[in-house]
Amino acid sequence: MYSTMEINILGQKMRVEIIILCMIIGGFIGVNMFCSCAGGVKEGFYAAEDLMGAALNYSMGNGVKSSWENAPAKKAAKHGNVYDTLDTNVGGEVPLPDGELYMFYNNKNSPDCCPSTYSGDNGCVCVSREQMVYLNQRGGNRTLDTEY
Repeated sequence: MYSTMEINILGQKMRVEIIILCMIIGGFIGVNMFCSCAGGVKEGFYAAEDLMGAALNYSMGNGVKSSWENAPAKKAAKHGNVYDTLDTNVGGEVPLPDGELYMFYNNKNSPDCCPSTYSGDNGCVCVSREQMVYLNQRGGNRTLDTEY
């Protein structure tokens, strides 16, 4: 039908048009790598070099009344015990009754209980003192007296 030009390189037959195509693609890649608009070897992150990072002690919650940041630690320090703030919360019985799989089946979900470790559809879960002690003891699998 038509003849193709082939070259023998190290005993391998190769078509000339494929070799030329590979050279064109290789040249294109080489030009983009070494002569790009980023300035040669310099990386392309120069657009952000004028931006400054936040100070080391920066806190987004400073001055914000409803900030969650460090609130549990402040509450614990103020009351002396982590569980003291949970005394007014009402929850289901612990351990769970037979057939019940949801730990917070009888708890209120409210933004007033934030910050909390657990959250629900209407805000943070208002965990009772008994539930928190039970969860902290890992359901009886942990006997240490610490918060953590």
